[in-house]
Amino acid sequence: MKKQKVTDIFLYRWRYAFGYTLLVLLYIGAVTVSALRAPGGLSQAEIDMVNTTNHLKFSSEGLATANLPFHLLQLAFFKLFGVSLLTIKAPAVLLSIISSIAIFFLLKRWFKPSTTILSLLIMISTGQFLFIGQSATVGVLYIFYTALTLLFATLILQKAPKASLWRIGLAITTAFSLFTPYLWYINLGLLIIAFLHPHPRYFLISRKHRGSWILPLTILLTIILGIGFLCYKSHALFHSLIGINNLSFDMFANLKTLYYTYLRIFPSVVGNQITPIMDFNAMILIGLGLVRSFQKIASARSFMIWSWLVLAIALLIFQPSLTPIIIVPLFILLAVGLESLMAMWYGLFPRNPYARGTGLVLISLLIIVMVAGGSFRYIDSYRYFPEAVSHFNKDLSLLQKNTAPTDSFSLLVSKEESPIYEALQKHSYHKISIIRTAPEKVGQTLYVSHATKNTIPKTYSGHLSSIIVSEHNQGGDRFYVYTSDKK
Repeated sequence: MKKQKVTDIFLYRWRYAFGYTLLVLLYIGAVTVSALRAPGGLSQAEIDMVNTTNHLKFSSEGLATANLPFHLLQLAFFKLFGVSLLTIKAPAVLLSIISSIAIFFLLKRWFKPSTTILSLLIMISTGQFLFIGQSATVGVLYIFYTALTLLFATLILQKAPKASLWRIGLAITTAFSLFTPYLWYINLGLLIIAFLHPHPRYFLISRKHRGSWILPLTILLTIILGIGFLCYKSHALFHSLIGINNLSFDMFANLKTLYYTYLRIFPSVVGNQITPIMDFNAMILIGLGLVRSFQKIASARSFMIWSWLVLAIALLIFQPSLTPIIIVPLFILLAVGLESLMAMWYGLFPRNPYARGTGLVLISLLIIVMVAGGSFRYIDSYRYFPEAVSHFNKDLSLLQKNTAPTDSFSLLVSKEESPIYEALQKHSYHKISIIRTAPEKVGQTLYVSHATKNTIPKTYSGHLSSIIVSEHNQGGDRFYVYTSDKK
C-alpha cells in the first residue's frame, strides 16, 4: 500500500486558500460587530459627514463636495435601506473590507504566504484598523486609496497579467482620490519620485510602454477636468481639497499629539480614538521593518514604501490627525519586520529542526498575544473607557428601538445632533417633526433629547410619560417622552 504524503492531503494543499478565506470572513465579522457594538455609536465627525450627505444635490454646485464618492455611497445606502447606525457606517465598512482585500493581494505579491497570513492576522485585530474600518469619516478613504494605489502600481511593475486593466484601475483610483483633501499632495509626490527611480520610470516613459498609458491618462485627465470644473463652481471645494487652511503650525502641540498617538504607552483619547494606535510589540516589528527596508532601499518595493512614508510624515507634522494616511505603509513595514525576524531566526539554525520548530512556536505565541491583546484592548476600551465612550452618540439606536417608522411625533434635538435625525426623517421616519425650540405647550407626542432637556418650559410639568435610558450610569437619560394627556 502506497504511503500517503503530507502534500497529498487535501487540507494541506489548500491550507493557504482556507487561511485567506478565514481571514477575510474574520475581518468582515470583526468590523461589522465593532460598528454595532464597539463603540456602537456615532462621533461628532460622523454626524457631520451625515450632514453633508443630507444636503447633497445632483447639480454642479451640489456635487462640489469634498469626499464626494463616500457621500454618494452613503446616500445610496440611505435610499436603499433607510437610516440606521449600520447604514450610516456601511460605506466605511464596505470600503474597509475592500481595502483589507487589496492589502492582502499586495502583501501576497510582496511576501511569502506564511508572512502574509501572520501580518494580516495582526492587522485585522489592531484597534486602529478596526476603528477606522467602522468609522463613517474620511479616514477610511485614505486607507482605501492607499491600498488600491499601491496594489495597482505593484501589479504594473511586476508585469502581472491584464496590465492594461491595472493601469486603468490606477488612473481611476488616482483621479477619485483627488476628491479627498491632501491626497493630491501624496499623488504628486509619488509621481515625481517615480521618475527618480529607474524601474518605475521605465514603465512610465519608455517607448515600449508609452502607448499603453494613452487610455489611462485620458480617463485620469477627464476626471481631473471634472474636479477642476467643480472647484471653479465652488472655491470652498478647492480650498478644502488643497487643505492649506487646515494645517496647524503649532509644532509643539503637533509633536505632542504625534507622541500620544504612536509612542505614549498609557492610553488616552485623541480625536475620538484611543491611543496609542498600535501596541508596543507591533511598533518593534515596524522598527525592524524600517531598518531592513532602508538597507534595501534601492529595490522598487522599499523605495515605494519609503517614499510614501516620507511624504506622509511631512504631512503629519502639520496635520497630526491624518493618522490613516500612514496606516498602510506601517502595516507593510510590520510585514517586513516579521519576515526579517523569521529569516534571522532560521538563519541562525539552518539545519537544526528543533531550533527552527522552537522559533516557530515562539513567533506563533507572539502573534497570538498580539492578536488576542489587540482584540480585547479594542473591545474593552471602546465600551468601558469613560473618556472614549463619552465621544459617541448612541441615541439613534435607542430611538429606533423604542419607536416605529410609522409613528408620528415631534423630536426636540440640538443643532449638533440634528443631522442624524434629519436623515432619519428624510429616508425612514417620514411622519416625525424635527424641532430645535420647545413649544410652549405639549401637542403631539414629544421626544426631548438629553442635550436639550434643560430647555423645556415649566408648563411641561405633569406631562412626562417615560424616559428612555441607555446602559451608562452617567448621562443615561437619553430621551424624555412627553404627551399632551397627563398620565
